[in-house]
Amino acid sequence: MQALNILIQMPILFANVHFSRDVRLYLMANALFGFVLFGGIYPLLYNLYLLRLGYNTQFVGLANATGALCFALSSLPSGMLGGRWGSRFTMVVGICVAVAGFGLLSQAELISSGTRDYFILISYSLGVMGIALFIVNGTPYLMGITGPVERDPVFAVQAALMPFSGFVGSMLGGVVPDYLAGVLDVSLAQPVVYRYTLFIGVLCLIPAVFALLATQDVQVERKREEGDNSDVSNAPVLPLAAIVITALISVLHVAGEAAARTFFNVYMDEGLNISLSLISVQLAAGQLLAVPAALSLPFFSARLGIRRTVVLVTIFTAVFLFFMALVSNWIVAGVWLMG
Repeated sequence: MQALNILIQMPILFANVHFSRDVRLYLMANALFGFVLFGGIYPLLYNLYLLRLGYNTQFVGLANATGALCFALSSLPSGMLGGRWGSRFTMVVGICVAVAGFGLLSQAELISSGTRDYFILISYSLGVMGIALFIVNGTPYLMGITGPVERDPVFAVQAALMPFSGFVGSMLGGVVPDYLAGVLDVSLAQPVVYRYTLFIGVLCLIPAVFALLATQDVQVERKREEGDNSDVSNAPVLPLAAIVITALISVLHVAGEAAARTFFNVYMDEGLNISLSLISVQLAAGQLLAVPAALSLPFFSARLGIRRTVVLVTIFTAVFLFFMALVSNWIVAGVWLMG
């Protein structure tokens, strides 16, 4: 009953809120990113493309781990570049880098087998660097173009828009390869249909560049208040124990969930022999259910508190992961993904 009351109050957050032109253009670019790279075309087809190229699960894990490491290493420099170049320009550069990296990655089939491994790792890392440039500078830019009234609704819409666009990308990602297979008269076991689909997906990122270029450049300044001569020694002591515990929980939570999500399509394809269309529907359903979850988080956090909300989310994730590992069934795996 309490959860129902929270959901009923959700429209109050968005009442009488008007998003500016810059916010709408930024959200458009964000949606295109989700459509292609976050839960959309690439998360659905990238691992399957590697499998069709003849790689085993060890290389799939290596490729994804390399991308994750590259994202971590490039996040801090991305923030520094945003401070020097401005968040808007850095995001534009990030999209261009992502288009170059993932565009090259989609053509890995054309590279000779002797150098293809390195080509995949390098091009994927380049694309992930572009993602870092965009993601890291997105929040500062959004803070700069929004006021206090619209800020909470904008961030809630942003959190919901990316999985929704990922839902659309997943659905199309399951249809296009099948259509191309019919046109080219080949089977879905051939990498060529994935190559074309991934390249088409990359092209869908290009409008995001023009959307951001049409926005105003905003410099987010960080400076002390005038007359504030307080010494650093007077700053409050950081709760190091709480920070360490929170960081440890985050690492364990992300490690478990990321491993399961990374190999979900591999498990469906190689382990359970599930068709691409069904895999795409499962991934799309998971993305779609993330939309109301993202929109409801502010209300659950306000009612239950941030700590209790995080604890509940972590417990539910662990339970779903446990059952997916325990039961080898595509329905159970799909329920975990949607959970």
